[in-house]
Amino acid sequence: MCAHLADNSQHPSRFKRYPSWYHTLLTKLSTLLVLAFFCLILSDWMGLRFNHSQSVEPGFYWVVEKQPAKGDFVSFCPAKGPITQIAYERGYIGFGNCSGKTERLLKIVYGVTGDTIELTPKGVVINGHLLPVSATFKQDGLGRPLAPYGQKRHVLQANELWVMTNRSALSFDSRYFGPILLNQVSDVVRPLLTWQ
Repeated sequence: MCAHLADNSQHPSRFKRYPSWYHTLLTKLSTLLVLAFFCLILSDWMGLRFNHSQSVEPGFYWVVEKQPAKGDFVSFCPAKGPITQIAYERGYIGFGNCSGKTERLLKIVYGVTGDTIELTPKGVVINGHLLPVSATFKQDGLGRPLAPYGQKRHVLQANELWVMTNRSALSFDSRYFGPILLNQVSDVVRPLLTWQ
């Protein structure tokens, strides 16, 4: 007995034929996705950081070689502890490569050595000036309790920075976890390509 393949030339294909423009579009989109994936992987090595949160403008930031100063964007690992753990469990911060398995955060430096920070009912006051978008909340959007940083008045020491946002009232920042230490800062960055 001889086995042979049936001649399917007379039968309609089981697979729908797509127009050539569809294949071209699919190829280009696939290539773009692969390139984007590799760019994100290589971005850390190349000094490029991507911010997806709404605390500061989403987009790409470029690493600059300098010490953090007022007004700088800094990328840092949150201190390991109960406040960070709660933030991670509630989804305020995501999974990442910092100790405690959290992602790096990106904020703006508002306070440096010697600055006096006060937490008031209206918001954060630094050296007598009330910051916009700085009031603390007693609970998050799902009604879970939130506790602001424990000290109502704090003078920043030589190794401390006060980091916040100028954009989102709901940002998880120094209003809740207090000052960060200089050794937590991994990078000072500048906006490269951001969007609203």
